[in-house]
Amino acid sequence: MELLVVIAILAALIAALLPMLAQMSATASRAREISAARALIGAWQMYAHDADGALLPGYKSGLPAYDAQHNAIATQTIGVAANRWVWRLAPYLGHDLQALFVGEHERVLHELETTDLSNYLYQTSVFPSFGLNSVWVGGDENFGGFNSAYLGLYGKFYATRLSGIAQPASLLVFASARGTDPSPGNESDGVTEGYFRIVSPSFDARTWASEYNAADPASWGNLSARHGGDTVASFADGHAEARTPTSLDDMRLWAPEATAKDWVLTPAGG
Repeated sequence: MELLVVIAILAALIAALLPMLAQMSATASRAREISAARALIGAWQMYAHDADGALLPGYKSGLPAYDAQHNAIATQTIGVAANRWVWRLAPYLGHDLQALFVGEHERVLHELETTDLSNYLYQTSVFPSFGLNSVWVGGDENFGGFNSAYLGLYGKFYATRLSGIAQPASLLVFASARGTDPSPGNESDGVTEGYFRIVSPSFDARTWASEYNAADPASWGNLSARHGGDTVASFADGHAEARTPTSLDDMRLWAPEATAKDWVLTPAGG
């Protein structure tokens, strides 16, 4: 009987401790990601300072990118990997990219680094923990950036210089992201934590769905609310914080020239 009482007490204590331990783990995970977001936005600012104020191009082909041994990324793997921000910003992080990956990708990439370098370089470029607001910050050639026809129609609609950002404390640069990964081992639903690009609520029309859907990353621009319903965001002034996806449904946080929450891009002078 005494043994049963002891077992019952232990079971009750374990049941009481489990939620507390889970909460402590979640709090530590959030703090770790906020710290990584601060380091990332600091690296982004250092790039701009070294480039005489020019912002890191968000997504652009033909730019050089190198690994830690200064070997060209594009010659070692699929060339498109060099178009993304990860390897162009890596030197400003001391090529220490571990903090930029969460969940399964952290383990897989660590294994690939020593077993399949080409795949490692490519996967690293696709699935960082944070996506870049590349459409409006630095420019993205998949959304009209660097395109003379788009620029002729809309004018310079994205920020290209640090000094040109009027309100850096409220311009979103990076945020927790998620995407889809069809590779072996992720067939269950295809959703995976990490993606290199986040997309704003609107472009020249509304792009987000009416509600955040964790099962469909593209429904809210690849934002991930993996921290108890919050996403970690970093801003052009260098600060990082946890925000709900709903609070980021405001174009004034995404586009330098947005004047309203539901602002959309229109032709210059239109």
